[in-house]
Amino acid sequence: MEIKFSNEEMERLSQVGYLRHFVRNELIYLEGDVANTLCIIRSGRVRIMLNTPEGEELTVEIVEKGRLFGESSFLSKSLRPTTVTAVTEVELICCTIPQLIPCLCQNPDILTKLLQHCSETMNHLSYSLHSFRFLNRYQRVASFLLTETGTDNPDKEITGQCLPYTHDEIAMCLGLARPTVSQVLKDFERKGCVRCAYGRVYILDRTALEQAVSTTA
Repeated sequence: MEIKFSNEEMERLSQVGYLRHFVRNELIYLEGDVANTLCIIRSGRVRIMLNTPEGEELTVEIVEKGRLFGESSFLSKSLRPTTVTAVTEVELICCTIPQLIPCLCQNPDILTKLLQHCSETMNHLSYSLHSFRFLNRYQRVASFLLTETGTDNPDKEITGQCLPYTHDEIAMCLGLARPTVSQVLKDFERKGCVRCAYGRVYILDRTALEQAVSTTA
Protein backbone atom coordinates (compact mmCIF):
# COMPACT_ATOMS: atom_id res chain seq x y z
CA MET A 1 0.00 0.00 0.00
CA GLU A 2 1.42 3.37 -1.00
CA ILE A 3 2.33 5.77 1.80
CA LYS A 4 0.82 9.23 1.39
CA PHE A 5 0.83 12.43 3.40
CA SER A 6 -2.61 13.51 4.58
CA ASN A 7 -4.02 16.93 3.74
CA GLU A 8 -3.28 18.04 7.30
CA GLU A 9 0.33 16.87 7.08
CA MET A 10 0.76 18.61 3.72
CA GLU A 11 -0.57 21.81 5.27
CA ARG A 12 2.13 21.58 7.95
CA LEU A 13 4.79 20.99 5.32
CA SER A 14 3.57 23.95 3.26
CA GLN A 15 4.20 26.18 6.28
CA VAL A 16 7.92 25.39 6.22
CA GLY A 17 8.34 25.18 2.45
CA TYR A 18 7.01 27.07 -0.56
CA LEU A 19 4.52 26.28 -3.32
CA ARG A 20 5.31 25.86 -7.00
CA HIS A 21 2.87 25.31 -9.87
CA PHE A 22 3.51 23.49 -13.16
CA VAL A 23 1.33 22.97 -16.19
CA ARG A 24 0.85 19.67 -18.01
CA ASN A 25 4.12 18.33 -19.56
CA GLU A 26 6.20 21.12 -17.99
CA LEU A 27 9.72 20.22 -16.86
CA ILE A 28 10.17 20.25 -13.07
CA TYR A 29 13.87 19.41 -13.03
CA LEU A 30 16.47 17.68 -15.17
CA GLU A 31 18.83 14.82 -14.45
CA GLY A 32 22.11 16.41 -13.35
CA ASP A 33 20.51 19.49 -11.75
CA VAL A 34 21.60 20.38 -8.22
CA ALA A 35 19.42 18.50 -5.71
CA ASN A 36 18.48 21.27 -3.30
CA THR A 37 14.81 20.60 -2.50
CA LEU A 38 12.50 17.77 -1.52
CA CYS A 39 9.09 17.95 -3.24
CA ILE A 40 5.69 16.84 -1.92
CA ILE A 41 2.83 16.64 -4.41
CA ARG A 42 -0.10 18.70 -3.19
CA SER A 43 -2.13 18.02 -6.33
CA GLY A 44 -1.63 16.36 -9.70
CA ARG A 45 0.80 13.70 -10.94
CA VAL A 46 4.44 13.72 -12.06
CA ARG A 47 6.55 11.38 -14.18
CA ILE A 48 9.99 10.35 -12.94
CA MET A 49 12.29 9.36 -15.81
CA LEU A 50 15.78 8.22 -16.70
CA ASN A 51 17.41 9.46 -19.93
CA THR A 52 19.80 7.41 -22.06
CA PRO A 53 22.75 8.94 -23.96
CA GLU A 54 20.76 8.20 -27.15
CA GLY A 55 17.94 10.45 -25.96
CA GLU A 56 15.50 7.68 -25.03
CA GLU A 57 13.36 7.98 -21.90
CA LEU A 58 12.53 5.28 -19.36
CA THR A 59 9.71 6.04 -16.94
CA VAL A 60 10.71 4.93 -13.44
CA GLU A 61 7.41 5.79 -11.79
CA ILE A 62 4.35 8.03 -11.97
CA VAL A 63 3.82 9.69 -8.59
CA GLU A 64 0.59 11.26 -7.40
CA LYS A 65 -0.92 13.52 -4.73
CA GLY A 66 0.33 12.96 -1.20
CA ARG A 67 3.64 11.43 -2.22
CA LEU A 68 7.11 12.91 -2.47
CA PHE A 69 10.12 12.83 -4.75
CA GLY A 70 13.60 14.34 -4.80
CA GLU A 71 15.00 12.36 -1.85
CA SER A 72 18.52 12.87 -3.24
CA SER A 73 18.40 16.37 -1.71
CA PHE A 74 19.27 14.73 1.63
CA LEU A 75 22.78 14.11 0.28
CA SER A 76 25.22 17.01 0.46
CA LYS A 77 26.18 18.45 -2.95
CA SER A 78 24.07 15.79 -4.69
CA LEU A 79 22.82 15.99 -8.29
CA ARG A 80 19.42 14.84 -9.49
CA PRO A 81 19.63 11.22 -10.74
CA THR A 82 16.36 11.52 -12.69
CA THR A 83 14.29 13.94 -14.77
CA VAL A 84 10.79 14.85 -13.54
CA THR A 85 7.94 16.34 -15.59
CA ALA A 86 4.32 17.17 -14.83
CA VAL A 87 1.80 14.65 -16.16
CA THR A 88 -1.12 16.91 -15.23
CA GLU A 89 -1.30 20.39 -13.77
CA VAL A 90 0.74 20.09 -10.58
CA GLU A 91 1.13 21.95 -7.30
CA LEU A 92 4.22 21.09 -5.26
CA ILE A 93 5.37 21.85 -1.74
CA CYS A 94 9.13 22.34 -2.01
CA CYS A 95 11.31 22.22 1.10
CA THR A 96 15.04 22.58 1.59
CA ILE A 97 16.52 20.17 4.10
CA PRO A 98 17.35 22.96 6.65
CA GLN A 99 13.68 24.02 6.43
CA LEU A 100 12.44 20.44 6.76
CA ILE A 101 14.51 19.13 9.69
CA PRO A 102 12.77 21.18 12.46
CA CYS A 103 9.37 20.10 11.08
CA LEU A 104 10.41 16.44 11.17
CA CYS A 105 11.65 16.77 14.74
CA GLN A 106 8.33 18.27 15.84
CA ASN A 107 6.13 15.89 13.82
CA PRO A 108 7.21 12.24 14.24
CA ASP A 109 4.28 11.03 12.10
CA ILE A 110 5.60 13.02 9.13
CA LEU A 111 9.13 11.72 9.75
CA THR A 112 7.82 8.15 9.86
CA LYS A 113 5.97 8.57 6.56
CA LEU A 114 9.03 10.09 4.93
CA LEU A 115 11.14 7.11 5.97
CA GLN A 116 8.40 4.71 4.85
CA HIS A 117 8.28 6.45 1.48
CA CYS A 118 12.05 6.07 1.05
CA SER A 119 11.72 2.36 1.86
CA GLU A 120 8.84 2.05 -0.59
CA THR A 121 10.94 3.69 -3.31
CA MET A 122 13.74 1.17 -2.72
CA ASN A 123 11.26 -1.71 -2.92
CA HIS A 124 9.86 -0.31 -6.18
CA LEU A 125 13.35 0.00 -7.71
CA SER A 126 14.30 -3.51 -6.57
CA TYR A 127 11.17 -4.95 -8.17
CA SER A 128 11.83 -2.99 -11.38
CA LEU A 129 15.37 -4.40 -11.61
CA HIS A 130 14.02 -7.91 -11.05
CA SER A 131 11.43 -7.37 -13.78
CA PHE A 132 14.01 -6.10 -16.30
CA ARG A 133 16.38 -8.95 -15.60
CA PHE A 134 14.16 -12.00 -15.13
CA LEU A 135 10.73 -11.47 -16.74
CA ASN A 136 9.82 -11.77 -20.42
CA ARG A 137 7.62 -9.20 -22.18
CA TYR A 138 4.35 -10.99 -21.38
CA GLN A 139 5.28 -11.36 -17.72
CA ARG A 140 6.37 -7.73 -17.48
CA VAL A 141 3.18 -6.36 -19.00
CA ALA A 142 0.94 -8.66 -16.95
CA SER A 143 2.79 -7.87 -13.74
CA PHE A 144 2.57 -4.12 -14.42
CA LEU A 145 -1.18 -4.29 -15.07
CA LEU A 146 -1.78 -6.28 -11.90
CA THR A 147 0.41 -4.09 -9.71
CA GLU A 148 -1.01 -0.78 -10.94
CA THR A 149 -4.64 -1.90 -10.58
CA GLY A 150 -4.21 -3.83 -7.33
CA THR A 151 -6.13 -1.16 -5.43
CA ASP A 152 -8.16 1.83 -6.58
CA ASN A 153 -6.12 5.04 -6.67
CA PRO A 154 -8.30 8.03 -7.60
CA ASP A 155 -5.24 10.32 -7.55
CA LYS A 156 -3.91 8.29 -10.49
CA GLU A 157 -7.41 7.92 -11.95
CA ILE A 158 -7.12 4.16 -11.42
CA THR A 159 -10.56 2.85 -10.44
CA GLY A 160 -12.68 -0.20 -11.17
CA GLN A 161 -9.86 -2.33 -12.66
CA CYS A 162 -9.18 0.36 -15.27
CA LEU A 163 -5.66 1.59 -16.00
CA PRO A 164 -5.79 5.02 -17.72
CA TYR A 165 -2.50 4.56 -19.63
CA THR A 166 -1.84 4.56 -23.35
CA HIS A 167 0.29 1.87 -24.96
CA ASP A 168 3.08 4.46 -25.22
CA GLU A 169 2.91 5.18 -21.49
CA ILE A 170 3.00 1.48 -20.57
CA ALA A 171 5.94 0.99 -22.93
CA MET A 172 7.83 3.90 -21.31
CA CYS A 173 7.18 2.51 -17.83
CA LEU A 174 8.48 -0.93 -18.80
CA GLY A 175 11.34 0.02 -21.08
CA LEU A 176 9.73 -1.87 -23.98
CA ALA A 177 8.99 -0.79 -27.54
CA ARG A 178 5.46 0.44 -28.14
CA PRO A 179 4.76 -2.21 -30.86
CA THR A 180 5.85 -4.90 -28.39
CA VAL A 181 3.41 -3.67 -25.74
CA SER A 182 0.62 -3.35 -28.30
CA GLN A 183 1.18 -6.93 -29.48
CA VAL A 184 1.20 -8.29 -25.91
CA LEU A 185 -1.99 -6.41 -25.07
CA LYS A 186 -3.61 -7.65 -28.28
CA ASP A 187 -2.74 -11.24 -27.30
CA PHE A 188 -4.12 -10.69 -23.79
CA GLU A 189 -7.26 -9.15 -25.27
CA ARG A 190 -7.76 -12.13 -27.57
CA LYS A 191 -7.54 -14.43 -24.53
CA GLY A 192 -10.12 -12.37 -22.63
CA CYS A 193 -7.66 -11.08 -20.02
CA VAL A 194 -8.08 -7.37 -20.83
CA ARG A 195 -10.07 -4.97 -22.95
CA CYS A 196 -8.29 -2.07 -24.59
CA ALA A 197 -9.91 1.28 -25.33
CA TYR A 198 -8.47 4.68 -26.23
CA GLY A 199 -6.03 5.56 -23.43
CA ARG A 200 -7.46 2.81 -21.21
CA VAL A 201 -6.81 -0.84 -20.38
CA TYR A 202 -9.58 -2.69 -18.52
CA ILE A 203 -8.60 -5.77 -16.52
CA LEU A 204 -11.13 -8.57 -17.13
CA ASP A 205 -9.38 -11.66 -15.74
CA ARG A 206 -6.79 -11.11 -13.01
CA THR A 207 -6.31 -14.85 -12.49
CA ALA A 208 -5.26 -15.32 -16.12
CA LEU A 209 -2.81 -12.42 -15.83
CA GLU A 210 -1.39 -13.92 -12.63
CA GLN A 211 -0.89 -17.20 -14.51
CA ALA A 212 0.89 -15.29 -17.28
CA VAL A 213 3.30 -13.81 -14.72
CA SER A 214 4.06 -17.24 -13.25
CA THR A 215 4.62 -18.86 -16.65
CA THR A 216 8.33 -19.39 -17.32
CA ALA A 217 8.09 -20.41 -20.96
